[in-house]
Amino acid sequence: MPELITGNEAQYALDIVKRICAEVGPGVPGSPQERRRAAIIQRELESHLGPENVAVEEFTLAPGAFLSAYPVSAVFMLAAALLNVSAGRISGVSPWLTATAALVFSVASPVLFICQFVLFRELVDPLLRKGQSVNVIGTLRRPGAANARRLLIISGHHDSAPQNTWLSLLGYGFLVLAGTQYIGFATMLVMSIMQLAGVIAGNAGLVRTGTLGWVLMAYPVVPAVVYAMFFSQRGKNGGTVPGAADNLSASALAVAMCRFLVKHPSYIPADTEIRFISFGSEEAGLRGSRRYVKRHLDELKRLDVRLLNIETVAHPEAGILTSDMNGSVKNSPEMVRGVVAAAARAGVPYRVLSAFLGVGNDSGPFSQAGLKALTLLCFKVPQQLIAFYHQKRDRPGILTTEPLLNVLKLTFEWIRNGGQ
Repeated sequence: MPELITGNEAQYALDIVKRICAEVGPGVPGSPQERRRAAIIQRELESHLGPENVAVEEFTLAPGAFLSAYPVSAVFMLAAALLNVSAGRISGVSPWLTATAALVFSVASPVLFICQFVLFRELVDPLLRKGQSVNVIGTLRRPGAANARRLLIISGHHDSAPQNTWLSLLGYGFLVLAGTQYIGFATMLVMSIMQLAGVIAGNAGLVRTGTLGWVLMAYPVVPAVVYAMFFSQRGKNGGTVPGAADNLSASALAVAMCRFLVKHPSYIPADTEIRFISFGSEEAGLRGSRRYVKRHLDELKRLDVRLLNIETVAHPEAGILTSDMNGSVKNSPEMVRGVVAAAARAGVPYRVLSAFLGVGNDSGPFSQAGLKALTLLCFKVPQQLIAFYHQKRDRPGILTTEPLLNVLKLTFEWIRNGGQ
């Protein structure tokens, strides 16, 4: 039996990526360039579905809030360190005050980071400058089909990331420096607790033990502060990261899948609606998908939605994620079984894995709301992380058609089996 999905579909997706990178370039969340990238996706969907079946939904966000967790936590850590070393050394200021304040900042530093970055809570967003972004949604049903009872969504995101400072400069050294931040959190917390306990007990020896010296300032405190303070660089206009793999590859594949199904509508289950969504501002903390879920939650529950989100298609093996949002949210076991079965039928290499720290995708808000969703992550860690992730090197030249074709085959098998 001849292959239904061929290399022509994968090449079409790759050509969309090349076109967006050439005509627009990078597009960080909330930038005009992000909107222009979305407009190209919109026009491509309209060419297959007709303008009446493509919608653009605007939403408001604070583009810098998500990554602000790094510099703000660094400021808190630095404040804790300075207060800790000054305890009992400032004339007229009680050691109780400085030691207590040091502990407060030592707690606030990791708590803010965990809430804002790890758990994706919009904690500081209300305080920061707002911007606009868009989600692009194309809708397809089999011609003549009755009202849909099930909704399948194929998604990616069209924004690109600010550049990761330390990946670009240090390569594999980034992994060591990233760990230093967490060591810094723990060090400041333990030292501040000991110092305040010594002040309360009137134990000068315990106060000295809990006071930072030159060794701990040299490592981990100062490196942790510098790492977090300069974690990313937005750059001018749309930024400096083209985002070919992360994640134009996925948005382009959604369009390619749309084109194929428009040509072959008999493969669309009769009671099913398919939406092809390119989310905005994923790199700002999944803001586009969060806004979409909030706006459409009742409808999504009524239609028994299943979302297959695609992320960074740069490796032939598909990673099927059982969790998301740094492992804090579990994906639907039913979805995992369905996608594993689709990969097996399509003959696509895959592995099932859980999300680790640093992994947050647009399926996360769906799973968090109790909806059936997961992400395909086609990305080899740590090799490709070091090679191009959130760097200027994320250009179309790093993409090949094999991973793109594998995702198309898997997605097609998943769709024609009704998302099961």
